[in-house]
Amino acid sequence: MRAAPASAARLLNTHVLRGTDRMIREQRFINDDWTFAYGEHPGAEGEPPSPDWYDVGLPHSFDLPDFREQRFYVGHGCYRRAVEVPPEWLGKWIALEFLGVFQIAEVYVNGRFVARHEGGYTPFTVDLSHVVNAGANDVFVRVDNIWNPRLAPRAGDFSFNGGIYRDVSLIVADKVRIDWYGIGVTTPQVDRERAEVNATVAIVNDEPHAVEVRVAGVIGDTSRPVARLEPVRRTVPAGATIEVELEGQIIQPRLWHPDHPHRYRLTASVTVDGQVRDTQATAFGARWYEFTADRGFFLNGERLDLHGANVHQNRGGWGDAGTRASIRRDVAMIKELGMNLIRGSHYPHHPYFAEECDRQGLLFWSELHFWGIGGEDVEGYWFASAYPIDEADEPEFEESLRRALREMIRTHRNHPSIITWSIGNEAFFSDDRVIGKAKALTTELVDLSHELDPTRPAAVGGAQRKGFDVLGDIAGYNGDGAELYLDPGIPSVVSEYHGVQGQGAGEYEVVWEHGVEVDYPWRSGKILWCAFHYKTIADGAGLQGLADYWRMPKRAYYWYREKLRGLAPPAFAEPGTAVALRLTSDAEMIPTDGTGDARLLVELVDEHGVRVVDDRAVRLTVVEGEGVFPSGRSITLSPENHSLRDGAGAMELRAYVPGTQRIRATADGLGAAELVLMAVGPRNEPRVRRLPPPAPSVTEPPTGQGEASLAAYRPVAVSSAEPLHGGGNATVTGSGAFWRAAGRDPGEWLAADLEFPYEISRVEVVFAEPPAHQWTVETSVDGRAFELLHRGEPETKARSASLQFPARTARRVRLSFPEKPIDVEEIRVY
Repeated sequence: MRAAPASAARLLNTHVLRGTDRMIREQRFINDDWTFAYGEHPGAEGEPPSPDWYDVGLPHSFDLPDFREQRFYVGHGCYRRAVEVPPEWLGKWIALEFLGVFQIAEVYVNGRFVARHEGGYTPFTVDLSHVVNAGANDVFVRVDNIWNPRLAPRAGDFSFNGGIYRDVSLIVADKVRIDWYGIGVTTPQVDRERAEVNATVAIVNDEPHAVEVRVAGVIGDTSRPVARLEPVRRTVPAGATIEVELEGQIIQPRLWHPDHPHRYRLTASVTVDGQVRDTQATAFGARWYEFTADRGFFLNGERLDLHGANVHQNRGGWGDAGTRASIRRDVAMIKELGMNLIRGSHYPHHPYFAEECDRQGLLFWSELHFWGIGGEDVEGYWFASAYPIDEADEPEFEESLRRALREMIRTHRNHPSIITWSIGNEAFFSDDRVIGKAKALTTELVDLSHELDPTRPAAVGGAQRKGFDVLGDIAGYNGDGAELYLDPGIPSVVSEYHGVQGQGAGEYEVVWEHGVEVDYPWRSGKILWCAFHYKTIADGAGLQGLADYWRMPKRAYYWYREKLRGLAPPAFAEPGTAVALRLTSDAEMIPTDGTGDARLLVELVDEHGVRVVDDRAVRLTVVEGEGVFPSGRSITLSPENHSLRDGAGAMELRAYVPGTQRIRATADGLGAAELVLMAVGPRNEPRVRRLPPPAPSVTEPPTGQGEASLAAYRPVAVSSAEPLHGGGNATVTGSGAFWRAAGRDPGEWLAADLEFPYEISRVEVVFAEPPAHQWTVETSVDGRAFELLHRGEPETKARSASLQFPARTARRVRLSFPEKPIDVEEIRVY
């Protein structure tokens, strides 16, 4: 058992800045002491709190515990908490900061409506100054995660659980202050001798009269100042916000790099009549970089081959509602592999995620959620066209993405790890009728990102179809895009390539597809799909992680570590009979402010203390203290729900009340194992706590209603292809282009990857000319073992065939040519 890194600031649950004689600014987490109830509860915001509601802590998701079930609750949930306001706060700016609510939040204070925020992945603040009283104030938040045709994302390979699933803080500051995330730092000129530093500081004046302010800044390096920014004086009109520019330089800067991720700290202050009214600080790094079309990626003047992984935010047990400690562990696992890049797939992540990339030394691809999934293309659920098909939905949808891009850049702009703002992923999965509008919106968002942040390029992720790759500064090619776009003449990366699949430990060696093993000098790098298993609406998908949903590494994880770092794999567990349990934790202390947890690891071991593969379920129970698992005071890990594998399972424990936490692990036929941890934080008033039950009935997604081919614009694998006649031609609807094998020998083939398992009942094949040779159609669930579906004979007249058959599950549909290959214009699957 070892202690996780924890600073005093994390444990104290508050951050207070004081001047010589008064409090300047205070920010504290208020993740504890919330109550929650499923449903909309109309009018409840104006009624006294109900004793029947359940006690929860934040971050929280509607669907707890989360064992990666495909279905999830879609509807409303309501949160409530009392917020104490001391009399001396009245007259100041008082606000709530929400770092993420999926996906619509309505906020009431003391029964009065104060704000509505739409968008599930970006932070926002709610001004309470005009509605709070001294003493206890009732905060009520109504949340819904109902699919909305006018709100991005309209589609995506993910789960869309509702809830206040990121941190909430209370902020108190002066009426004359630095705005929320109001400091922007750039380093427009950097070399090894000098770094220019430009800071933009937004000053708010809520006073009823104009004020003259003096704005100054100091750059610090660890414990010492290294530069001062020349103070600037400005007059701020009443009720206005202005931006003040500060300039300075760092001599012989320590450059930020994944191998030495050094950061500086800029502290800005605003003074009126000699009195400091506010101060804020932000971390930043000095570095320069470039994506090139012919030589790859350069950081600080040196070529760096980017090799990374895509990361979704949800996790075993807690779903989307991860703590900062869990984020810290996720980033550390990617760093441990020897990778140097994370793609935040496919939405803005928690601001702390980028902070950890800064600190640990990983480059970060920050992405917007203009997102498509393809397939049936059904309105009413997240299988829809990425861009709206109803013209009436277009204005609000487009504005939701503009708003989210502004919020993402505002809250993430100072992170040195971030090297691009990506506009989305596979937005080409839009209905063909609106594809022009989807491309126009992509171009507009690229331009907006340049306007908001001229220092970073804009990427378009998943741009391997319909001409999206040329709309940004960097093209991200997913899947077969790696071989369809060789030396495309623009800066590019492989933004997704698939390596592993399955729930179990899997094979050790990874077999790459589409030629990604070749490191071309013009390609900036490649990004694995994906680091961790994730929950998704796509049945059978989400199982391509190097680690499972509970962050237990699969064998492929260690293959990557050996390949990239030269470290030999550990000894893998062998089948055996356990005689004992071993229970350990990555932390000895848990902060009670909702930012931390303890990751418990339970192992079934033999008489030598060696883990063995034993299929007994293990139950974890809090026998002392008020620690909670996502299911309450106990949780069962088992092979049946895939939370226990190869004789081990992991689960995160939280605590919102300080004190000793004693956890016991039990399994049939084995003695119990115990562990004692300490929850640390302010003492709350004791009370009986009611923990919520599992989520109510889930909403079934509409299926079997779409008219689109499941293979349309999907990746295609081929045995070979002539130039200009790649396999991708065969899944483009109505183009007239076709696939042609490079050779004319028997055994050539083409396979359409549906990307997710579907129940299919019809396949249509269109050849470039009537087939003169035998051909076969086969299907596969896993992409490896294929089952014959149809054997086609030579045809003298027809060049197309439509096959109807009893429904079968398939992920890949393959055309094979046992005699001689035939050119294929299109393959469609329904």
